[in-house]
Amino acid sequence: MVSTIAAQPIQELLAKGLVWQGQQQLEDSAQRYLSTGYPELDKTLGGGWLAGSVNELQLAQNYSGELALLLPLLREVTGTVWLNPPQEPYAPGWHHQQLDITQQYVIRTETERDALWALQQSLQAGCMPVVLAWFASLSATAVRLIQQCAQQHQVTVFVFTSEQSQTEARAYTNRLLLERSAKGFFVNVLKRRYGWPLPPFPCAVDRHLPKRRLAKATAQVVHGPW
Repeated sequence: MVSTIAAQPIQELLAKGLVWQGQQQLEDSAQRYLSTGYPELDKTLGGGWLAGSVNELQLAQNYSGELALLLPLLREVTGTVWLNPPQEPYAPGWHHQQLDITQQYVIRTETERDALWALQQSLQAGCMPVVLAWFASLSATAVRLIQQCAQQHQVTVFVFTSEQSQTEARAYTNRLLLERSAKGFFVNVLKRRYGWPLPPFPCAVDRHLPKRRLAKATAQVVHGPW
């Protein structure tokens, strides 16, 4: 494996994300980061969610606390686009979680092609600083195009997918696997900027879940986003 990697041109390795360019962290220090609301996760990601980035959140189980992970960010930004959420968002739930319901926009599409088009249009409009999008998976080409558009318009994107078995490189800024066990909610860093992957570590999302939702999340039978 070592000899195979060594034989590849350095630019190819960089494109695949197999080389950590530590020196670039200083060059990117002027870029804006959005706090995740969790100090350990901020430190792990080099300061938080990079503004204008595309981040993949792989879900080992649906409704285990993935939206609670983003809740501190959603409370701080001026609005959010929700593209094809798996359940119909509940406006009183948004209000309970201190989100401005007048600045939450839900988009439904019938095909993945339409969803990609809607995502691109949302990024180009630049009206909402955050987009949440649910996809079964995205090709490397689609991720690269979305990343370029998100960076250009400074919109931060979170793509929710099921746990992925493929190992092909993707241009996501961060790739996180989110999972829940009897011990709590854990974040597994599969890819991050300027650092190696990390084993699962606990994240205190449960403080944002109402007691009834927490009980269902623990049982892995939650039927709605809040």
